[in-house]
Amino acid sequence: MKVTYFEDLNVGDSWTTTEHLVDREEMLAYNRAYDPWPFHVDAEAASKSPFGGLIASGGYTISLMYRLFHEVVNQPDRKWAFLGGFDWQVKFPEPVRAGDRLHECITIIEKRPSRKPGRGVIKNRVEVINDRKSVVLSIEAIVLLATRSRGE
Repeated sequence: MKVTYFEDLNVGDSWTTTEHLVDREEMLAYNRAYDPWPFHVDAEAASKSPFGGLIASGGYTISLMYRLFHEVVNQPDRKWAFLGGFDWQVKFPEPVRAGDRLHECITIIEKRPSRKPGRGVIKNRVEVINDRKSVVLSIEAIVLLATRSRGE
């Protein structure tokens, strides 16, 4: 299995995922279980909201981001040497709706060695984009990656 270490990544590196179709029933099931505001679960109430119809919960949208993110960082034949993530800056500029086709763009925007040995710090920007080319979720996050061991 190929492992991507801190040293393998550079500022400006970017990846784009495949598309994911937002399934209405899956979205509603999540919304009902975890974020049952009327504009997430009740079509009639949602039609009278500022959104003009049902929209996905932010939690569901983040779950879709994770699903797409793993296409890049965590596959059976290749994995990033991920140690953890923290310090998220999250924005939801546009709502997600059933039937949207989403893809994700991941870009390395900063990189520096950690003060602790064996790890490096990466700042990445993750943008989830719909089929109308609108960003629906933007996250800038700091993550830790393992550095390459001696001899690798």
